[in-house]
Formats: sequence, structure tokens, C-alpha cells
Amino acid sequence: FQRLHPELSLSLEELEKIFVTLDADGNGSLTPKEFTTGFSEFGKHVSCIYSCSVMQQSESETACPLTWEETMSDHEDEYFQFSNLMNQLGAKKVLDDESDVKQLWLQLRKDEPHLLSNFEEFLVRIFSQLQEADNEKNELEYALKKKIAAYDEEIQYLYEEMEQQIQKEKEQFLLK
Repeated sequence: FQRLHPELSLSLEELEKIFVTLDADGNGSLTPKEFTTGFSEFGKHVSCIYSCSVMQQSESETACPLTWEETMSDHEDEYFQFSNLMNQLGAKKVLDDESDVKQLWLQLRKDEPHLLSNFEEFLVRIFSQLQEADNEKNELEYALKKKIAAYDEEIQYLYEEMEQQIQKEKEQFLLK
């Protein structure tokens, strides 16, 4: 995204926000799907900022009147905040569908904003435990695969040894 910096007239911080938003799984790189999905949501904001920048250059103004945050509606801001929360929690790795969590988060934000931080802390704990369980599962799977590979090697060794023994006994039988 640093190559885009001079072309878009965005600060590195703004580009970083865009990148983090587009990077749905939080792995530090963008897949074509992440880019197109995320960009379709936020592309109009970048377009607005870019248009503003072009106007600024053409009219020789000193400042662009709109910033990233100012171009977002309340609904888009909520979506952005929720998406960031889910990305930070690594929810995409755990949840197939986050609509129920989103609905509850939006409801709390609207009706009980004082409870929102408690809910977010709860989500952090839950997703942390789920991530730990997933890591443990992956470690167990890896250990199991290593054991299976070791057993397969041992079986292969025993099979080859048995084949050699059979061949040896055949040769001895034929020599008699």
C-alpha cells in the first residue's frame, strides 16, 4: 500500500486503516476475494477522498474538506467498527456467520451503550478461548500426523524386512 501513498494523497495511517479493513482474516496480506469484497464496501469512500484530492490539486486549495471518517454514514461507521472488532478477534477463523453477534452488538450499541464494552470484553475472552482451543486442536492433529507417519514408516520397514526374509527362505528352499 505504500506504492499507493503518493497517488492517493492519503496519509500512511489512513492507508493502514484501509488495509486493515480489507484484510478480513488479519493475516497481513490481501487475497483477491478480500480485496474485492472489502473494496466494494469502502471503495466509494476512497473514491470520494481521491476526488477531493484531485479537486484540491486542480483548484490549488490547501486542504481537503473531507476525511475518511467524515465520509461515512452512521451505518457504515457501525459496520466499520464491528468489522474491525471481528478482525481483531480473529472471528472469521471461528465463525461461519457472524450475523447474530453483529445483531446483538448493534442492539447493545443502540439501546444499552454502557453494556457494549462488557459485551466486547466477553467476546475477547470467548474468542481468545476459542483460539486457544483451535491452537491446541492443531497441535494435537500435528502430533497425531507425526505418530501416523512414524507408524507408517515402521510398517514399511517391517514389510520390507518380511519380504527380504521370504525371499531369503525361497532361495534357501530352491537350493536344497
